[in-house]
Amino acid sequence: LRHREVLILSILAGHALLDCENGLKPALHIVLLGHWTGPNGAPLPNALRAKAQLPQQPAARCSCTCGAAETHEREHTDTKTDPTSISFLEWCRTNPFKIGVGVATVKTLAADLLTQTALEGKTWSDIDWRRSTVFTLFGFGYFGCAQYYLYVNLFSRWFAGAARFVDQPLRAKLVDFAGQRAAAKQILFDLLVHPQWVFPMYYTLKVAVNNLDAFMESPRTVASYAVGKYWKNNFDTTNEEGLLTDWIAFWKIWVVGDIVVFCFCPMWARLPVNHIFSFMYVCVLSFMRGSSEEGEN
Repeated sequence: LRHREVLILSILAGHALLDCENGLKPALHIVLLGHWTGPNGAPLPNALRAKAQLPQQPAARCSCTCGAAETHEREHTDTKTDPTSISFLEWCRTNPFKIGVGVATVKTLAADLLTQTALEGKTWSDIDWRRSTVFTLFGFGYFGCAQYYLYVNLFSRWFAGAARFVDQPLRAKLVDFAGQRAAAKQILFDLLVHPQWVFPMYYTLKVAVNNLDAFMESPRTVASYAVGKYWKNNFDTTNEEGLLTDWIAFWKIWVVGDIVVFCFCPMWARLPVNHIFSFMYVCVLSFMRGSSEEGEN
């Protein structure tokens, strides 16, 4: 018989034994297929060896010297998984926490540097690097780690229908009153509850970085002074800037930002879009409260 006919008969015979005992099947597969070679002594193809439960033949390196050699080499190695071939986007998808913390840290530092150079007119030699350190730490610790936990973990538990609502078309959202209530709750939480710990944390970090020795000696004293400074800037009726100055600046950015994020962004896009509005807000915060005021040092 010709080689092709022998191969076909061998495959049919092997498949006929699929219901046999496990000890018999591999042996007969080897008898029928293991020693078959094609024209010019070519080895049994790996696809058939897999069916016959035989060891795979290593891919032969293409020895041709024509222009197709490179193509043949790619065909031989396509089935191998190279860890370095994983794309950056795939890495981001599988490591959302790492990319979120990294973007938040770089974004917050960049916003402060932009404020100091573009808005305040400083040269690079005049940059207040201690102030930039405050924003870098705040970007990593709060905008990166804490805010990721808040928006991704806690919000998904507290507002379970959020994903369903944002995935709907606009016409469906207009009649989904339960989804509208859930979105409104998220917006109100972010505008009225969230800032209650954001501002004290920022003020405390700022005073602590500017007074490391005092903070190491008495953290409670530094925190008490920082919270008092925050209270004076926002709730003291004698303050020349008026009441709720930090809150009003916060609302000017985040009323629109929260409506966009919580009503129109799918879940996977929430943090990226949030970072855009956060960049603008950090510029405002840096301009208003970035520099050290008299009495803070």
